[in-house]
Amino acid sequence: MPSKLRVHDFVPQPRLREVDHVDVGASPAEAYQAARHFDLSRSKLIGTLFQMRLIPARLRGEEIPENAFSLDVIGTSGPGFHVLHDDPGRSFCIGAIGRFWESDITYLDIAPDKFAEFAEPGWGKVAWELRFEPLGETSTRIVLELRVTATDDDAWQKQRRYFRLIGPFSRFMRRHMLGILLRDLKSPEADEADRALPGDDRIKDPKGVATHGITIDAPPEAIWPWLVQMGCRRGGYYSYDLLDNEGTSSAREVVPDLQSLKEGDVLPATPESAGDFWVDRLEKPRFMMLYGLFDADAGRPVSPGEPRPKSYWEVSWAFVLEPLNANTTRLIVRARVDYEPERLVRRAIWMGLLHHFMETEQLHNLKLRAEGKLSRKHDSLVDIGEGILGALGMLADFGTPFLRGLRSHWGLTAEEAEREYPGDELIGEPRWGFTHGIEIDAPAASVWRWVAQIGQDKAGFYSYQWLENLAGCEVENASLVRKDWQTVKEGDEFKLHPRGPSMTVAEVVPGTYFVVTAGTEPPVPGSEAAEHPEGHVRVTWLFMVEELGPSRSRFISRYRVTYGDGVKTRLLYGPLLVEPVGFVMDRRMLLGVKERAEAERPSA
Repeated sequence: MPSKLRVHDFVPQPRLREVDHVDVGASPAEAYQAARHFDLSRSKLIGTLFQMRLIPARLRGEEIPENAFSLDVIGTSGPGFHVLHDDPGRSFCIGAIGRFWESDITYLDIAPDKFAEFAEPGWGKVAWELRFEPLGETSTRIVLELRVTATDDDAWQKQRRYFRLIGPFSRFMRRHMLGILLRDLKSPEADEADRALPGDDRIKDPKGVATHGITIDAPPEAIWPWLVQMGCRRGGYYSYDLLDNEGTSSAREVVPDLQSLKEGDVLPATPESAGDFWVDRLEKPRFMMLYGLFDADAGRPVSPGEPRPKSYWEVSWAFVLEPLNANTTRLIVRARVDYEPERLVRRAIWMGLLHHFMETEQLHNLKLRAEGKLSRKHDSLVDIGEGILGALGMLADFGTPFLRGLRSHWGLTAEEAEREYPGDELIGEPRWGFTHGIEIDAPAASVWRWVAQIGQDKAGFYSYQWLENLAGCEVENASLVRKDWQTVKEGDEFKLHPRGPSMTVAEVVPGTYFVVTAGTEPPVPGSEAAEHPEGHVRVTWLFMVEELGPSRSRFISRYRVTYGDGVKTRLLYGPLLVEPVGFVMDRRMLLGVKERAEAERPSA
């Protein structure tokens, strides 16, 4: 047989497959030796479970060897589990063919080279493999893969019922075994807190050091873009946004406008600050260090070149990316702090606890982002709370149709709402509509940047995100302006829902307005469609920014619709159901643009 077989060579099409792994601080050769000679009886619980499994054999008077629970006693032939392949330092595989569902298991005696091809009905197949994948020079990922199948459907039904019963115990034993190997061989990061890292020389005698790390299934080049866009009013810090990013969600995708970080750049550490950290060192894509010096009495950051105050905090924050293999990276984060005078020690203690809490969350969220496991749809507790209030508002509006006229021009006078606007020519006589507006303390050009990127597949709608995502919109309201979202052209698709029909940009004047529209064309007079116009629909939606002064503007949202007299059409597009929802969502969108524009969050 070939020497480098794998479990998939013995069970190529499993009906059940489970994989677990653990990373250890040992070479593949050392990890192999520890696993290959593992004794299951080291665990009292596993030993007890196996003793119970051997009761039928003991009742038959069979002799059980003392080392029956050691992997060393598993041979390459005979009935029961046996070694299917063994590649020292890389992997070994153990398997069996039997009727596992019987109280006294019947095993088949079959040679390893016949294992895969055996197909006689009425048998189950089980194979599990331990393989040892190098992670860097001194660490290994031990992967335990289980594959289960049967030779026919009837046998599989029996095997599946059996595994439903013993599956939890099987999983426990496999993971417990990996846990014991981890305890024996230690984790790769066991020495991280003690070994020297780049950037340690920035603060030579710190009064406090905190080192955290995480293994990410991605190369350094995939992690680096997430690191360089960190900072308040940038991509956030991927931790608890309510605490360190003013409640604004950290970026959930790489923002091209934020990738040009360089040494000497200043990053805000808190929403209120102009700059608390500056970029001290950058070595793309392996190392980034932020540094900050703070006047403890004045409560402000000290700029580069200023003398060190008598009472100070000094902090370095290093991010080190160490590739373990082509697709795995160890991200190590080290914070070092010095301070004077000693009376600040109490503050240092609680700040250290807070840092551990925040850093652990940051690493977890960085891992999700770099591995691509963070879905676009994500709603925080704040989003959910706001959404609940929005839903209550919809119910209130639904119950007050007599206020519909007032709601139709929220933020504007009746005269302002009734004047002519761009796009009105697309629907000469609408059945109903609304025109809402809001004044914003920001220049029109600044407001336009936020308006131009509205859309499901871009910045979202700045509205009640949780409610939109309940409807399957999969939006993430942007907290940053992106240059690649600023171009709006006639004919562009304007998406409301990832799986629904889109609207089309019908008119646009960059910096001032754009109009989107959707629907069916009006029926031609005298045609068959003109005799049955019940299904005709046409909708327009105007987004407009008016300049009110050098630093003041108004954002207007105008919705107009016409439709036929069919019952379904009137329900879907008429004001009875649409107006309560439209008012609440549109008002929140206007407020969302106002909040963002007035916060003056720069793109990069």
